[in-house]
Amino acid sequence: MIILQTIRSFPHILLFKRSSQRTVIEADVKRWVEIRAPGRLSHSALKNITWLLDSFPEFRNLFYFRLGTYAGKAGKLLLFIGRILYSPNETPAFAFCEIGPGLYIEFGYGTIIGPRRIGENCWINSGVTIGYKNDVDPSPIIGNNVYIGAGAQVLGPITIGDNAVIGANAVVLRDVPPNCMVVGVPARIIKRDGERVKRFSAEA
Repeated sequence: MIILQTIRSFPHILLFKRSSQRTVIEADVKRWVEIRAPGRLSHSALKNITWLLDSFPEFRNLFYFRLGTYAGKAGKLLLFIGRILYSPNETPAFAFCEIGPGLYIEFGYGTIIGPRRIGENCWINSGVTIGYKNDVDPSPIIGNNVYIGAGAQVLGPITIGDNAVIGANAVVLRDVPPNCMVVGVPARIIKRDGERVKRFSAEA
């Protein structure tokens, strides 16, 4: 098992060590370990990368996105070899975008991540769609520390403020201010700065 892990991880570790995205990937690794296995925080980044690659296809796809976006021809070849060494996994699917460090994906099945930008330390659950509302307008901007619940859709040229919470299955078509929670179809604000609003605010 250890030998297989070593063989699988070798091209990935080689790319990680040479990547301009190393600092960002280290932040991803730290966040995933904090959530999934805090006892591993004392382990080296390389050991934790090997463990995460072997255990979580969602992390693998994020890792491939980080490296593949900036890799040259040799790097893309190593990534191709690396993908062969693991079972194929198509989700979550990433469109080309800017993703801040520390993104955590709870379960990537059916998840499409295609905003203009995602901030730091965001959390995305399964079945989420972040992307275009039509073929004219741009996709959303997601702030820092945003939580997006399972099945939510965040669509169009909108901005989700820092520390916002998007409830499960919400459909968000308008801006969400910082520190707000939205739920429903279409999404409405039900909490602001930790306090429940007396009436549902306008659609988000």
